[in-house]
Amino acid sequence: IVEPKENIKKPGNKKVVQFVYFFGSENYAWIQEENIYRYPEYKSKYEGSSRIPKGFKEALEAIENEHQALLASGKLEDLPSVDDEVTLMHPKSPSPDRDASLPASAKKVAKKMKEPKEGKEPQNRKSKLKSPVRKGVGTKRPSSSGDAGTPSSTKKFFMSKNSKPADQEGSTRGDESMRESFHFTHMMGSADISVSTKLEEYDEVESEEKISSKTVIPTPLRIGFLGLGIMGQGMVMNLLRSGHEVTVWNRTATKCREFVKAGALKGNNPADVVQSCDITFTCVADSTAVRDIMFGNMGVLDGISKGKCYVEMSTVDEETVQDVADAIMARGGAFLEAPVCGSRVPALEGQLLILCSGDRKLFDDCYSCFEAMGKKSFYLGNEVGTATRMKLIHNMILGNMVASLGEGMALAEKVGIDLEDFSEVLSLGSLSCRTINHKCQAILNGRFDPHFPLQHQQKDLRLVLGLGDSVEQPLHLAAAANELFKKARRMGFGEGDVAAVFKAANEFNPGEDAGSVSRDVSLTK
Repeated sequence: IVEPKENIKKPGNKKVVQFVYFFGSENYAWIQEENIYRYPEYKSKYEGSSRIPKGFKEALEAIENEHQALLASGKLEDLPSVDDEVTLMHPKSPSPDRDASLPASAKKVAKKMKEPKEGKEPQNRKSKLKSPVRKGVGTKRPSSSGDAGTPSSTKKFFMSKNSKPADQEGSTRGDESMRESFHFTHMMGSADISVSTKLEEYDEVESEEKISSKTVIPTPLRIGFLGLGIMGQGMVMNLLRSGHEVTVWNRTATKCREFVKAGALKGNNPADVVQSCDITFTCVADSTAVRDIMFGNMGVLDGISKGKCYVEMSTVDEETVQDVADAIMARGGAFLEAPVCGSRVPALEGQLLILCSGDRKLFDDCYSCFEAMGKKSFYLGNEVGTATRMKLIHNMILGNMVASLGEGMALAEKVGIDLEDFSEVLSLGSLSCRTINHKCQAILNGRFDPHFPLQHQQKDLRLVLGLGDSVEQPLHLAAAANELFKKARRMGFGEGDVAAVFKAANEFNPGEDAGSVSRDVSLTK
């Protein structure tokens, strides 16, 4: 338990919370006291288990190393009890009888907290120093500090309750201020031990897109992931960062190298991944790819057996989802469909919306994975196909909106309106949202790096039109938008971003620029 910096606000509720530092992941969150346990009393729960993820084991080793060092130095002796410390940190009305019952060490602490310096009002102690990056928490111990005059925060050896961490009440790792280093000290007896840490550095793309990290307690289940495309890459990286044990496979094997370096295991084929893992996720481009991975040689179906779990995160048609579900359940496996709402950036940031239907127990077992990959997961029922229908309707609205934006900007250009001015008006008005603002900038810059490939958007429109036909619901706007996206694909923009629909709306000569833009797309993928 550490003291937060001045700019970290405490949750506005009546429950008692503490600001907790997490070994291993090296991040921070407000945690309710009822979910905090003393480390020495509960550490045996995790000893000797072969199913604990590697990252979680390293965190336990780091705690144990520090705890043993403090035991050896005698700095854990004569500490007040947990109840006494809580009373000291959250005092009510002072009572002479209560004070007399405290141990000697607690009285000393209470005296220090009650007596302000001469001529000054008492202040909350805040830690303001910066310190260098601390890496390898499992192998390096904190160094001693002789700076007795530095105000110290309190840190105790507790473990967060291994239940849903949705209570995190303001996890702060993604906060910009938390990218500065923390400096905190233990208050163990009469000596202070200085510990410094900084949030781990990310590569250029991740820094620019401000990846939001969360406090996630990883499941001990072994996780498999098939498909390392635009979406899968970010999702797998967030699973690894949160401490999950992940085995990956991709049709292009070279894409696995980066993730193996980051701590993932590599499967030889889909069947191999399914056999070695408890839960296997798949996220690929379309129905054809899903069927190949499922029913092909050494595919998922060859590895499925009773008790194995399979989660389909690809956006495909209802028929494909139902065929996959039937095949999995016929072999005794559990099935969950979980298509995601979001593009490349939310996938990198762990900010996807995850729509689920199917096996409820499997949904619960996937909780920590969904926490790592998304900002919210929805369980829509046990009927397979429900999540797919919602995802297709969601993407229909997205496609209509982007097509309308493309036509609007094309018209603005034709009537002599400056597109930068038009973009600024949109960003400041009632239409302002992340999607509109980002696509406006892509159109202004003339660069269509594939955050959400145009060909995938057109595929989703085609699927939703089929869904509308099945229930005799006319979709006039979606049909018109689909034709515009089809035109953009014919012009060579299929692998570019969905914002390239502007080129089709602008009705320029297809032979003039399509080739050059296509080359730009291939160079920037």
